[in-house]
Amino acid sequence: MGDEKKKVGFIGLGDIGLPMAKRLVTGGYQTTVCGHVRRQPIEEMKSLGAMEVKTPKEVAQASDVSIIMVQNDKQADEVIFGPGGLLEGVKAGDGILLMGTYSPAFCKRVAAAAQPKKVDVFDAPVVGARMGAEAGTLGISVGGDKEALEKYREVLERMGKITYCGTIGMGQIVKLANNMCAIINAWVAAEAIAWGMKNGATEEMLVEHIKIGSGNSFSVQNWQWLKSMWTDPPPPTYYVGAKDLSYALAIAHEVNQACPIAALVCELAKKGPPKEFSRPVEKK
Repeated sequence: MGDEKKKVGFIGLGDIGLPMAKRLVTGGYQTTVCGHVRRQPIEEMKSLGAMEVKTPKEVAQASDVSIIMVQNDKQADEVIFGPGGLLEGVKAGDGILLMGTYSPAFCKRVAAAAQPKKVDVFDAPVVGARMGAEAGTLGISVGGDKEALEKYREVLERMGKITYCGTIGMGQIVKLANNMCAIINAWVAAEAIAWGMKNGATEEMLVEHIKIGSGNSFSVQNWQWLKSMWTDPPPPTYYVGAKDLSYALAIAHEVNQACPIAALVCELAKKGPPKEFSRPVEKK
C-alpha cells in the first residue's frame, strides 16, 4: 500500500457497519459515506470527519476502496448495479469489499461485472457482532485474489483479523458455516433457558451456570446482547437469522447436502424471535 492511506468509501451504517466505519475514520482514513434512511449514523460519521455524498457512484469516485455493508443481496444489488450505483463510479485499480452477508453467487456476479473495469472484488463478511466491530476484533473471512488482497490488508486489519478462504465467494461460505452454528445455537440456548425458567430456575442462575458448563457458547456468553437484538431492532436477529439460513439452505440444495436442523430453525426464525424473550407487541 505504501505510506499513503487508501481513501475508503463505506455504505451500510447499521448495527455492525457503523462501528466498523468509525474505526476507519478515527484511524486516519479519509472516509466517504452516503445516506439511505437513517440520518443519525451519517451525522455521527460526519462529526468524526467523514464526508457525505448523495449516491454510491459518488462514494466510488471519492474512494480507492468501497466497502458494502448493507443487509442483503437485494440492497447490495441496488447499491452496486442500480442508477447512480457503485459500478458507475469505480476506477481501474479500485477495490470493492463485500463485507455484508450475501450469497456467493451474488459476489461472483459483482466480480464478473467489475473485471472489465480492472477493479478488485472481495467477499469479506464478518463475525463477532457489534462488540467485535467496536473493538476491531471481527473475524473477516475473505474470498478473492490472494495477491491483490495485500493492497487492502491494512484497511481490513483496522477492523479485524483476516482468514483467507480462497476464490471469490468462499468468504461467504465460511461465514455462513459460522452463522449456521451461531443462529441454531441461539435458538437452542433460548429454548433451554426458557425450559429451566418454566421449571423454577431464574434466568440469571441458568445463564451464569451454563457459561461455565458444557452448554456454553457465544450466545450464552453474550446473553444480554442477544436478548437486546431480539427486542431492539434494527436489525432484528430473527430476520438476519432467517436470511442467512435461507442462503445456506439454498446452497445445501444445490450440493445435495441435508441440513434438517438448519431448515427447522430457519422456519422458526421467519416467524419472529423466541416469544419468551421478545418484546410484547404494544396495543394501540
